[in-house]
Amino acid sequence: MTLTERTIEDFLVLIGLAVIAIVLRARFTIGRGEEKVFARLVTDFALPALVFTSLSLDPFSVDQIFPAILMFATVATVSLFAWVTGTAIGLAPPVLGSFVLVAGVGSSSTLGYLLIRHAFGGGESIMAKVVTMGEFGVVVPLFTFGVAFARYYGEEPDSRHDFLHSAASLLKAPVILAAVLGIAVSRLGVDPHAAPASVLFNLLAVVGGSMDVLVAFSIGLMLRPVNLRNLLPLVVLVVVLKLLLEPIVALLIGYLFQLPEIDRQLLFIEAAMPSGAIAAIVAARYGCDGVVASSLVIATYLISLLLLPLILSLGI
Repeated sequence: MTLTERTIEDFLVLIGLAVIAIVLRARFTIGRGEEKVFARLVTDFALPALVFTSLSLDPFSVDQIFPAILMFATVATVSLFAWVTGTAIGLAPPVLGSFVLVAGVGSSSTLGYLLIRHAFGGGESIMAKVVTMGEFGVVVPLFTFGVAFARYYGEEPDSRHDFLHSAASLLKAPVILAAVLGIAVSRLGVDPHAAPASVLFNLLAVVGGSMDVLVAFSIGLMLRPVNLRNLLPLVVLVVVLKLLLEPIVALLIGYLFQLPEIDRQLLFIEAAMPSGAIAAIVAARYGCDGVVASSLVIATYLISLLLLPLILSLGI
């Protein structure tokens, strides 16, 4: 089975799990509104465990930062295109803030990790690469520059003077703490197979393994009927920017800087992910239009069910 076929197959499994979540919600096994619980379990429970184990088991090197810088450059390039486009069509500031964040930031730390972990066999070296790329190329910029951007275009009057607070709050995020601790442990050379460290690593491996179901259920429970009539122009623009332009930019940057084939594939897959739910959360939290942001995220997820297998087949 080729890498493309395996990735598409795993993506279809993810769709199946999402459908199960929708059925369970329809049967009231899962209550309405509980999608927030599953989302928090992903970001504050399973994802930090996966990040920590991935970074701590493989010796961290400065060379891993370069693909992360290229990931950030990719996101920043598409975000700039989105800002120019949104400004040109006269979007109101709160809508513009949501539009830019959703167009640039993908679900690289959730859906991206899941697909790559299965497509490449979940090796420690591969996961260390992709976690470093996602955390330092997407998550850190989102919780610093992204938060400052959302506050600037949001409705909070004093937001333009609160960038330092935004940066300080980043240190409290479980994912960031897990990344820092993972790098520290990798440098200390802790043996994950020797007691008592083996107990902790086995526990975290089980927790990280829950990512598959939690991500799929979060996606399924997030889906709602959306009135696309008024949002259709923005949906089209976000699809073009996030699902088409961003992977193309990533591919070009990968070839331009002569990345190794494996790093180029990882960069491409991460860039091809649909808009991240965390981008909508940041937009809504800091005064931008949360309804627009969440609707656009849902729309990109739905459309990616059709486009993503095709995009992956062309790029990897």
